[in-house]
Amino acid sequence: MRKLKKYYAFVTYWAVDSLLLYLATVVYPTAYALGNFRLSVLWAAIVAGFIWTALVWFSEPTLALLKVKVEGGKKMIFYLLVNFIALWLVARIASFSGFGVASFVWAFLLALVANFVVYLVMKVVKF
Repeated sequence: MRKLKKYYAFVTYWAVDSLLLYLATVVYPTAYALGNFRLSVLWAAIVAGFIWTALVWFSEPTLALLKVKVEGGKKMIFYLLVNFIALWLVARIASFSGFGVASFVWAFLLALVANFVVYLVMKVVKF
């Protein structure tokens, strides 16, 4: 059951990240772009959300392998940084992900919003 709960958490975060990408594109169409010649807007949100979530998801096991501990308030800063880097990387592979961002400032702002929203989801759903 514990393993299954972990997968539910991943799918939940994937859905939240995909929704955030879509809403960011709708609210700020000059800063964010979804879709390309390969992917429609919906598929781009799903694919880019998956890549973003996977990059963030595997950041913690990577830290464990490196034997680095992040605790307390530093964890929120760590996830903000990881979200920012992951979003920037997803935008750099726009031909595959279908997601683009105008500048690193907009990527940071979306990472900040994502940090807050995922924190709220984590508290409500209790993964």
